[in-house]
Amino acid sequence: MGKEPIPKLILSFALPAIIGMIAGAIYNIVDRIFVGRYVGSVGLAAITVSFPMMMMLMAFTLLICVGGASRVSILFGANKRRPAEQALTTTFVLLAIVGAASIAASFFATDTMLRLAGGSGEVLEMARPYLRIILLGAPFALFGFGANFLVRASGNPKYAMCTQIVGAVSNVLFDAFFIITLDMGVEGAAYGTVLAQAVSAIFGLSFFWRREAPLRIRAHFIGLPRWEVFKRICAVGSAPFFMELSFVCYMTLMNQLIIKYGGDDGLSAMGIFLSLDSLLFLPAMAIGEASQPIVGYNYGAGMPQRVTKAIYCALGMAVGFYIISFTLAEIFAEPLTRLFTNDPALLAIGVPGMRVGYVGLPFMGVTIVTNSALQGLGKGFASLVLSFCRHVLCMFIPLIILPRIFGLLGVWMSFPCGDIGGCVISSGFLIWIIRWLKSPEALVVK
Repeated sequence: MGKEPIPKLILSFALPAIIGMIAGAIYNIVDRIFVGRYVGSVGLAAITVSFPMMMMLMAFTLLICVGGASRVSILFGANKRRPAEQALTTTFVLLAIVGAASIAASFFATDTMLRLAGGSGEVLEMARPYLRIILLGAPFALFGFGANFLVRASGNPKYAMCTQIVGAVSNVLFDAFFIITLDMGVEGAAYGTVLAQAVSAIFGLSFFWRREAPLRIRAHFIGLPRWEVFKRICAVGSAPFFMELSFVCYMTLMNQLIIKYGGDDGLSAMGIFLSLDSLLFLPAMAIGEASQPIVGYNYGAGMPQRVTKAIYCALGMAVGFYIISFTLAEIFAEPLTRLFTNDPALLAIGVPGMRVGYVGLPFMGVTIVTNSALQGLGKGFASLVLSFCRHVLCMFIPLIILPRIFGLLGVWMSFPCGDIGGCVISSGFLIWIIRWLKSPEALVVK
């Protein structure tokens, strides 16, 4: 990571990450297609009201994995193998703790979260077993997700890609079996997801059990936790944690507004939009994730010029991807929505909603790369400030105001407000990063 030309290095990390993310996106979309075609719009609505709780779980996962991966890559770049392995092992210990809490939440918090997210009546009855199964299987998701981050931080993006592809293929097969063959509805979708995550987790963790692995999980670090390691992991991971947590609140409020202005059909349409988001939006986030270990390694190795080149290269790739996604969403909004349903009511809401929701997408690349750069450099507080400003100023305020004026369309309009406003704020942070990397202070690794 310290010698290859930066464009080639970014591509070697980003392409496997994008392919892996697209594989994950495909299984998410296939999952929703199975539900939409074999269960109906109520099934899509049930999954949609489950999103906030699932995203809360993801928030804690990001808190640990982003911080852990940043710490591992910086220490790995500084040739500090023992501290790097301690950070690696500590990350998995923290994930195990969150997994245990998720199992407890499946028994005590399911109904409360679903009602807060807008679930009621038939939708609530269908969502309850789905979410409970997902939370019971959360440890598999946590370890699979964590292994993917940490394998990439250890310098092996192709293996990280394979963990996602293995999970994606497994999920499609399990979904087909449980939903179509056994006719288990949304519960079948949940079982398929959990089992696929278990396969992905085992495959990912096996990387650190091999003798030839650059870093390994060490049992003696499990019983010797250090507060300093916890603190550094959580400091860097706090930004994506609060960003995801605020998005939980955003989605909870959004679901309530959708129910108010669009009913269950509006909720189902939003479920389709969020499913397609995994294909049109999330893969570019893989570019940011791929750039993070490169930024961290080269910063740790005392090469700030390569860090700057990595940021610019990732920025060009992310913006280019989003321009393509924006074009596809605007031209093929109706065919993409028809993958899930032919219901005229859903099409009438979902098609214009998608076109409005993706208007600001090309601007989002700046926010993603800037946040990843801050995290890769270990600047957790700056990343947290950026995330807070974007969510509060550019997403929550428009979501509160616009639906009062434009109704359901105002909910969709809040997405481009967040994308464009976030770009403006992120640009200031990006300029600051580039200037800092040119200063002598950037040569001092902490």
